[in-house]
Amino acid sequence: MKKLLIAIFAAGLVGCVTVKDKKAQTVKCKKAQTKNLINCENPKAWKTKAKLNTKIKRSGKYSFETFGKYPTRTDFKKFIPIDPKKTYVLTSYMRSLDPKQPASGYMGLYMFDKNKKLIAYNKVAVYAGTESELVAPALKGSKEIIIKKNDKCLKLKHWSVAFNAKAKYADLPNFDLSPKGKIMKVDGDKIKLTLRSPLKKDYKAGTKIRMHSPWGAPFYWAAQGWMPGEWKKFTVTMKGIAPYGVSNKQFWKGTKYVKPFVWFANYNRIPKAGAKLLIDDFTFTESK
Repeated sequence: MKKLLIAIFAAGLVGCVTVKDKKAQTVKCKKAQTKNLINCENPKAWKTKAKLNTKIKRSGKYSFETFGKYPTRTDFKKFIPIDPKKTYVLTSYMRSLDPKQPASGYMGLYMFDKNKKLIAYNKVAVYAGTESELVAPALKGSKEIIIKKNDKCLKLKHWSVAFNAKAKYADLPNFDLSPKGKIMKVDGDKIKLTLRSPLKKDYKAGTKIRMHSPWGAPFYWAAQGWMPGEWKKFTVTMKGIAPYGVSNKQFWKGTKYVKPFVWFANYNRIPKAGAKLLIDDFTFTESK
């Protein structure tokens, strides 16, 4: 009779595979290699104005209690290197201190390139199919840009111009952006673009361009909303690098480092005076 080796499963064992041969069937298990990369029990690891609430907490010694103007930030200080082959899970628990004075909360990641430069929304948020080129030089101090007509550009309400655009989004993250756009006007086979503020450098005729979203925010919507009076869990899983755009499942193109954060309030959810947000069990785990 063939022998059967039975693996005993316990917490921390994952990744089991079955290997068959003529003599036996073996189940091999690898230990889970998951580690938390941040420490919410160490206030010195965070750039924050939060107070430590020792009375209302989920676990440990305290929770972070934050309030103030929007957004009031609780940011992890250190740069955390990212391996796109690994899986990352960002988790936090949030609640309003007093449900009669609800607080709004936001959780997310600052993403940085190899030079530790912030990759904001507008650096990767392309408007697909809006590629064009300058038909005349765009000069420093000017608010006008003239490009070859592309009808897809005319459909945009909020935009900026990304200069030196490349095929297949090879230029992303693109830091060479114009100020926010104001007006588009068709002139024959051209479009005259008017900006809200002047260009800071010169660009030659023929320079390839693409239209991008103008907003300069980080990835702040891993959690967002008005918080209840009891603890609520928020979590997002990320793996790999998005080819373009502002994914909430992959890191934005060019990401080499991140810093997790939680915000009290934002422009679209401004709490009333006296509202306070509690944050606890904030983790950012890495696993193979």
